[in-house]
Amino acid sequence: MKLIVGALAVALLAGCASSAIPVSQADPVPRDELYAFQSKPAGESGKVTVVRDSGMVGSGCDIVVYVDGRKAAKIGTGQRASFYLPPGNPSIGAGLAGSGLCGGAAIRTISANVQSGKESLYRISGDMSGFFLGPYVDYQ
Repeated sequence: MKLIVGALAVALLAGCASSAIPVSQADPVPRDELYAFQSKPAGESGKVTVVRDSGMVGSGCDIVVYVDGRKAAKIGTGQRASFYLPPGNPSIGAGLAGSGLCGGAAIRTISANVQSGKESLYRISGDMSGFFLGPYVDYQ
C-alpha cells in the first residue's frame, strides 16, 4: 500500500510543473494589460519578449513584469508580452500580482541583453516551489 501511495505522490508532483510553449503559440497579452515600452524609442532599439508557460501551476495568479523597476505588463499563463528598449542590459523582473494567495512573493529579477535590431526571449516558468524567470531556450 505504501508503494502505491508513494508512486501516486511522485506522479502528482511530476505533473505540477508548468509547460514551456513555443513563442508563436503563446497568446499576446491584452492591450489593457500592457503598461509601458510599447513604442520603439528614438534611435537604435531591440525587442525583449517574455513568455509565460502554460499549465495549472500558478494559473490562478497573474504575474507583473517590470523593466528597470517600472511596471510593464501583467501576464497570465500561456501569454507573451514584448517590449521595445534601447540597447543595453536592463533588469527584467517578475512578481505576483494582487494579494492574498497571489501576494507576498519577492520580485525575481535578471539582467537582460538588448541588442539593436534583435529580439531577446525570456521565460516565466513555475513549479511547486514558486515561479522562475530566465532565458527562453527552445529545445526542439
